[in-house]
Amino acid sequence: MKPVLAGRQFASVTTLAGLVAGLLVSSGTLRATDLSLPITGELLGTVVDGTGVPQMGASVRVLNKYRRFIGRTMTNTDGRFAFAGLAPDLYSVQVSLASFLPASHDRIEVKPGLDSVLQIHLATLLSNIQVSYRVPTAMSEDWKWVLRSSPATRPINRLLPDDFPAAQESKVRPRVFSDTHAMLSVSGGDGGLIDADDSGIDLGTSFALSTNVLGKNQLQVAGVIGQNAEFGPATVALCAIYSRNDTGMFAAPPEITLTMAQIGGLSSQLTNNAPNASAINGGGVPALRSMSLSMYEVADPIDNVHLEYGLTGETVEYLQHASRISPFARITVDLGRAGSIIAAYSDGGRPDELSAHQQPPASGIDAGNDDLSAPLQSLSRLPQVSNQNGRLQLQRTQNYEVGYKKVTGSRTYAVSGFSERVSNGRVNVTGDLAPLDSGDLFFDGISPVSTYNIGNYDRSGFLASVDQRVNDMMEVGAGYGRLGGFTAGNGSVNASSLSSPAAFLSESQHNLATVNLKTTAPHVGTRIIFNYGWIDPRAIIPRHIFTTQDMIATPGFNILLRQPLPSFFGIPGHLELTADLRNLLADGYTPINAGNGQQLLAVETPRAIRGGLKFTF
Repeated sequence: MKPVLAGRQFASVTTLAGLVAGLLVSSGTLRATDLSLPITGELLGTVVDGTGVPQMGASVRVLNKYRRFIGRTMTNTDGRFAFAGLAPDLYSVQVSLASFLPASHDRIEVKPGLDSVLQIHLATLLSNIQVSYRVPTAMSEDWKWVLRSSPATRPINRLLPDDFPAAQESKVRPRVFSDTHAMLSVSGGDGGLIDADDSGIDLGTSFALSTNVLGKNQLQVAGVIGQNAEFGPATVALCAIYSRNDTGMFAAPPEITLTMAQIGGLSSQLTNNAPNASAINGGGVPALRSMSLSMYEVADPIDNVHLEYGLTGETVEYLQHASRISPFARITVDLGRAGSIIAAYSDGGRPDELSAHQQPPASGIDAGNDDLSAPLQSLSRLPQVSNQNGRLQLQRTQNYEVGYKKVTGSRTYAVSGFSERVSNGRVNVTGDLAPLDSGDLFFDGISPVSTYNIGNYDRSGFLASVDQRVNDMMEVGAGYGRLGGFTAGNGSVNASSLSSPAAFLSESQHNLATVNLKTTAPHVGTRIIFNYGWIDPRAIIPRHIFTTQDMIATPGFNILLRQPLPSFFGIPGHLELTADLRNLLADGYTPINAGNGQQLLAVETPRAIRGGLKFTF
């Protein structure tokens, strides 16, 4: 009996083992099924002209939501392109081709298991991009070959045999220069401030060039030379930006920006305009020279955490020498559907590198042509200089900022708060400047106003905003906040006391409301950016560049226009008329009555009207 019982026990054990193995196999099958769910998406598209003819050789660039380069490809003979294996997220696409206006589209959502399909129509007057989504189905052989050549899945390294023909080897090597395009612009108008995001010249010529070196190295170069009709030679500046497209084995290399500028020159006409001209030999103002070197780096230490950081070194020479080192950093924590938390820190100059890599770019008007506008924007951002007791000083701002952003469909909500400590703060003044301490006045030889050093101060503020993308042709936004600023003394101020800023400026919090509109006029293709920022009357609010949200809060009524012109005689490239109208209503001109018939104005943003002609090829 024992042998029979043992056999039954063995059979029971065998059956139990079979059941357990079956359960393990079935659970493993379930896991395999779960892992087979799609976790990436594809970005497909076709580029055609206004008549529907496919365009071969168009350059298509993809950037992530942090404005970081992801990949680039060229359209095939059917005008098709594809980016496969993209992680679900928001992306930006930029398309350019000679003889057509560049096209761009932000906040393109890539969904897992779906194809994001772009229909891109290029034109000489009005280019646009339409986005749709579809479930992947059986593809034609043409689309399969496009996907196989997608830069997201293209192999990086290839093993070539020793006897590989030299002619074939040259085909797989990238060209020395590719995706090259340039811009030439002539502009003129009223001069502005040398650090108010414009070049501040009455008549100037600027150029920009962008090219890809050996397929992975992006080089952008820009320059400007201008003439100021009243004060003589005004501006000569050069900028170069280098970045590398691939990450290699480690983190992506830093983006490096080098800027050099010379502003102003010797001129006998300055004697009656410069408040401190008497201190300069011959009554003329020497050139102001500046140089800066910036390094911008990104890292993703853990999932859903994006870190941007870098350093800017600046030096300025104007009879004397001054320099500063400005570190900056920004961290973004992606909470998924709950939104994002952003924190930023900077110490020294304005964090221009963080502003340049915001989404969308702060310029807005140059969206779709960022690789040409980036170096030009760097040229317009010059050190914030002033005098203190006759010594050249650079304003230093230690800024802490935190913000929250949530994107719901085509609507974006954001709120930001900041606290900053300013050393060698400045206010712009014009009029009868005799009562002010000449040792604290700075005249740059180009601006219609002077800069008065008001010493050190602390301030804080917040800004809440909502941005609504109506369609591909229109976007509107509104914001409200309270920012620290100054109020000019009421009534008459003793002229002798104006040498002390505390005698006529009092710190307080002030309201600010802003409305922004970005639109493209149908049929004619005119691109318009309208902005109006309202502030408390008699308030002077130093500008704060928010780096944790995209809303532009600039006091005054501002309009930027770009009107594309049709091509003539088959000339490659395209022409644009540009207009930049700043502070048209002269908001923020705060009068200060010094008594004895003396009056001066404190000005945050001087009114300026500029126009130009831009040729891109």
